[in-house]
Amino acid sequence: MLLRVCFWINVFWLFLFCFPISVLAGPSIIVNLPSRTIELFTDNKLIKEFPVAIGKPATPTPLGEYSIILKEVNPTWYIPEQPGNFIPSGPDNPLGYRWMGIWKNYGIHGTNAPSSISNAVSNGCIRMYEEDAEELFDLVSYGTPVKITYEQVKVRNDANGQILLSVYPDIYGYGSVTLQGIRKKLNEYHINELVSDELVQKMLAEASDQQVPIAKRFKIQMAGKLINERGLDLQNVRYVPINAIVGRNNTQMLWNEKNKTVNYGTVTIPGIIVDKTVYISTDNLAAVFASKPVWKADTNTLILESQGVYVNEKPVSLEIKNLQGMVAVPVLQLAEVLGRKISWNQASQILKITDKPKNAIVPVTMVGGIPYIKITNINEYFDAYVYWNEQANTIELTYP
Repeated sequence: MLLRVCFWINVFWLFLFCFPISVLAGPSIIVNLPSRTIELFTDNKLIKEFPVAIGKPATPTPLGEYSIILKEVNPTWYIPEQPGNFIPSGPDNPLGYRWMGIWKNYGIHGTNAPSSISNAVSNGCIRMYEEDAEELFDLVSYGTPVKITYEQVKVRNDANGQILLSVYPDIYGYGSVTLQGIRKKLNEYHINELVSDELVQKMLAEASDQQVPIAKRFKIQMAGKLINERGLDLQNVRYVPINAIVGRNNTQMLWNEKNKTVNYGTVTIPGIIVDKTVYISTDNLAAVFASKPVWKADTNTLILESQGVYVNEKPVSLEIKNLQGMVAVPVLQLAEVLGRKISWNQASQILKITDKPKNAIVPVTMVGGIPYIKITNINEYFDAYVYWNEQANTIELTYP
């Protein structure tokens, strides 16, 4: 542990007594010892992560909640083993050029031994690369909270939308990590279903600094607007939340836990469930959404544009579904748009066109309690010519 001048410590304890931390607090710092990192947060949002060196097992860095109580540029190092002797600021000073005291003689500081970073080698203080220490020094103020933790399991979301899992070694022998402990941490971040027992066991056996990508989240755009829900990229397979695609209030969508499938009307689709949200792959998206997805790598966005429906070149409001590879529209709304007379029996699910000879019975497919007609049957039963423009995602109806 590095000795500081008691006089300055007392001055700054007096300073803090006169000016409460709650008034001066700005960003916050979390030091995690097993990962040997400093995380800088603002408004609970991770701003930056820095690698650090921590105390060796014989002189461990203390756990707890502290705050910045002293900031010093070009600090002097008072040699612990040689009372009264010191090294002024310069290349021989092991404190580097920035000191941020947090409690008693402990602090965060730069170093003249950059090779020590990411190791457990200090007398208890937290060393940073000099340029990192100077950057952090300018971003924090007196009273900035500093929490020193011992988390061997870390889940992170990086700037690219990746979800990363790390299992770190037990540097101080404070405890062991179990499969159940990792599962508990994954549950906190709602990604337990994404990680196999095989991967967890491998990471337990090979605890290291490696950050393993579990999934990558991506944005979804529908009808020209970004939706709140995010998709998941798992091992280069993209999954979308089906509720967001087909509508949250659809009571006909059922999840089969045993078979890991989604039953949507008459359609059965393989899926996954993460934190009670059901996802299907974009490969199976055509079963419920009549539009080809477009991937924009530069913005990490999946674009889903539902097609327009036009009758005699005028747009009409008709929801479109893809039923087992065939585009379909809600038949009751279609009849209303075309001005046709129909008879619909909800109990028997029989639809008749009453202005046609012999009350022609129209073949329908039920989706969420709503009857749909495939576009291949529209001409036969409604006398409208249909043109499906797959590239433009439009249905054009020509009707006398």
